[in-house]
Amino acid sequence: MDIDKRLDDFTEDHYYKLKDLMYSEKMEVNPKNTVLVIIDAQKIHYREFIEKSYRDMGYNLEEIKDIVDRQVEHEGETLKKIEKILNKCRQVGIKPIHVKIESLLPGAEDTGRLHASAGMYYPPGSLATEFCKEAEPLKGEIVLTKTCSGIMVGTPIDRILRNLSIENVIVTGFYTDQCVSTSVRDLADAGYNVTVVEDGVNAMSKRRHIHAMEPLRYLYANCEDTKSLLERLDAINK
Repeated sequence: MDIDKRLDDFTEDHYYKLKDLMYSEKMEVNPKNTVLVIIDAQKIHYREFIEKSYRDMGYNLEEIKDIVDRQVEHEGETLKKIEKILNKCRQVGIKPIHVKIESLLPGAEDTGRLHASAGMYYPPGSLATEFCKEAEPLKGEIVLTKTCSGIMVGTPIDRILRNLSIENVIVTGFYTDQCVSTSVRDLADAGYNVTVVEDGVNAMSKRRHIHAMEPLRYLYANCEDTKSLLERLDAINK
C-alpha cells in the first residue's frame, strides 16, 4: 500500500480517537451559558448579489447559469436551517448574536487588508450588508460588524461573551472555509466550548465545505446537524 495512503488512514484513525477523548458528549445547551452565533447571513448569499458579483468579475452569466443556480440553492438550504435554529433558540431563551461584514465608514476605507484586496467593500446601508430575511435580528438582539474574517479579531464578541458569562457557543453561518473556520478556531483557542452545526454552515461549493469541516470536526469543535440540535433544544423546557 502507498505510504501516503497509510499515513492518511492512520491520521484519520488518530483524530477519530481524539474525538472520544475531547468530545465524548455533545456540548451543553443551557440558556444561562450558551449563545447562538450567526456569521454573515446577509444578502450577499441571495441570487441578486451573487449574479452582480460574478457579472462585475467579467463572467458570462448565461455560461454559468447552472452553477449559480446550484450555489443559490445550497446556500438557500443552509439559510432555512439557520432560520429553524434561530427561532428555536429564541423560544428556549438562548441569545442570538448576529455578525455581518460591514464597514464603519461610508466610503469603506476601514475595510481590512484581506477583504479590501478581494474587493469586499461593504459600506453601511448597502444591499450587501442587509441581513437575509431568514436570519433578521429582532429589536434588542446583539448585532456586530466586522471587516475581516474572524469574529474574535474583528468584533468585541470575546468581551461580550465573558460579560454574559457564556461558556458554550453554537456556530452557524457562512462560509465554512473562511469566516466560520477562522472564528471557530479562535473561539476554541479563547477557551469556549464550540459546536458547529454542520448543515447550518456552508461554503460556495460542497467540496470546499467538506474539506473545511475536516480539520474543525471534533478537534476545534463538537459537531452535530440541525435535526439533532433542534431535538436537544426542544428538551430544554420539558
